[in-house]
Amino acid sequence: MKKIIQYSKSYKNIADIKKDFYNQNLYNLKKSIKINTEYVKQPLRKICKNCNSKKLVFFLKSFKVSYNLCSNCGHLNGKYQDTSKFARKLYNSQNGKNYSKNYLNDYNSRVKNIYLPKVVFLKKVIKENIKLLDLGSGAGHFLKALEIKKISATGYETSKDLCNLANKKLKVNKINNIKFDNVYNLIEKAKDENVLSLIGVLEHLTNPSLILNSFAKSKIKYLYISVPLFSLTSFIENSFKNVYPRHLSGAHTHLYTYKSLKYLAKNNNLNIIGEFWFGTDIPDLMRSILNSATIINKKQYLTQFKNLFTNHIDELQSVLDKKKICSEVHMIFKKK
Repeated sequence: MKKIIQYSKSYKNIADIKKDFYNQNLYNLKKSIKINTEYVKQPLRKICKNCNSKKLVFFLKSFKVSYNLCSNCGHLNGKYQDTSKFARKLYNSQNGKNYSKNYLNDYNSRVKNIYLPKVVFLKKVIKENIKLLDLGSGAGHFLKALEIKKISATGYETSKDLCNLANKKLKVNKINNIKFDNVYNLIEKAKDENVLSLIGVLEHLTNPSLILNSFAKSKIKYLYISVPLFSLTSFIENSFKNVYPRHLSGAHTHLYTYKSLKYLAKNNNLNIIGEFWFGTDIPDLMRSILNSATIINKKQYLTQFKNLFTNHIDELQSVLDKKKICSEVHMIFKKK
């Protein structure tokens, strides 16, 4: 099977969806620092989260947290363990009802502009009939996009509120509420599904290798993931101390690299058959500049900023995407 590689997508279609990054900068910043303050209380990490190597080298400190690069697999690790206790406090502290309300106003726009491109990419890579098992389904945007493209899928989500919201939006595909500890058995006993999707999931897990081990034991043939990457965005965040770090902080205690993902594939006996590289490094730079600027004549400032920078975001971002050094990647693996 020939590998399919795809680059970039326009930011213009999702700019309005991301406007809270601007409008609620201070609120998000305080929330992120609060989580980081809790994170640094956890035990020190002694081995790489991706490859279990002890070859961790200090790299940078950002918003109270130090990060180490693994010289064995290239993974960026937070200095501390994201323990089960930390994870429970982080995710159980979120109000599910308020969290689900955030998706109501732009639900259809998210499906169209964020999740449909993921499905189009999936269909481009996997030509056979797809039946999908989705974990960490959230409010069901991905399953709705799959539904639009006539792909059968079943989702599982730990939040009851998000499940309720999702199932009101879905007509064919469904999302089930599940305790996380039960997902391993669910994967291993899957009979009909040929694709396991983990969209924005691996980076939130205390031990990602457990779910990969369950996939290896299962009859499921393909694995579809999206993960945040160590990229220019991390340097931007480290340079703007009064701007919310959406990428490396809070729930994101570690970041993948192309090298660490290739290690993941090799270590789990997988072939990479699809890559979709796109990021928001340049939009993150734009957001950081605007949230840090001293603006007197707002209308004139934004007009000139748009002419000199905003209008060229997609072109600038595409340079990073094509070099595979952007802030996000979608990958599809096939068992060997």
